[in-house]
Order: sequence, then C-alpha cells, then structure tokens
Amino acid sequence: MIQPSKTCQLEYGAIEFYDSYAIGKIDPKFKVDTKVAKSILHEVKEHFGKRKMVYISDREFGHDVDISVYKLIDYKKMIGIAIVTSNREEAIIKASEEQAAYKGSFGVFNTMDSAISWAQSFVEAND
Repeated sequence: MIQPSKTCQLEYGAIEFYDSYAIGKIDPKFKVDTKVAKSILHEVKEHFGKRKMVYISDREFGHDVDISVYKLIDYKKMIGIAIVTSNREEAIIKASEEQAAYKGSFGVFNTMDSAISWAQSFVEAND
C-alpha cells in the first residue's frame, strides 16, 4: 500500500495526502460545517496548490455534512469527490443531496481501493 506523502492531524479528524488525491477521515461526532470545511480546504490548498486533485471522504463510521459547504469548493481544482462507505443505501441518499450541490465529478464506493483507483485515473484523464 502506498504511504501518504503527508498526514495532517486536526481536532476533528485527519487528512492523508497523496500525489493526486487526499483521504479525509472525520470523527463521527463532528459535523462538516463551514468551519471544518474551510480548515479542510485550507490544508488541501496548502498541499496541492493549483494542481487538480480528488478528495476521498472515508465515511466508514459516518459523519454529517452541511450541504452549504459545497459552495466553498473550487471544483476546477478539486475535480472529484469520492465517498467510501459500506453502508451504501444510507450513503447514497445523503450523497445524492451532496452531489446536487457540487459541480465536479462525484462517486460512492464500497472500498477505499476502488475510490483510489477512480481518483488516480480521473485526475490523469483531466490533466
């Protein structure tokens, strides 16, 4: 398994950074609101700069997302979002709301490996 080039530990969870994607693991007791989203986006911008990337949200243990945070995302830089969860039915219902608020590509995956494969190929295809 590939090791992250950087891991950022934050009060609400952690973000692992790789060449073309980042994996966010948010503690289920936190809601991704404007404050949390701005912090995530700051870390992503610091790491990737102007490069295109995909954000992978590890939701194995779930967390709530305020739909309004999607308006903060520069979809020309964060060109895709992947949600990884084994609880597909509930995740798909929540993800459909999130997808409607996001202008980039969006996917829900059962495994981290499938989300990573999608992220890597998607960034390569959009470079």
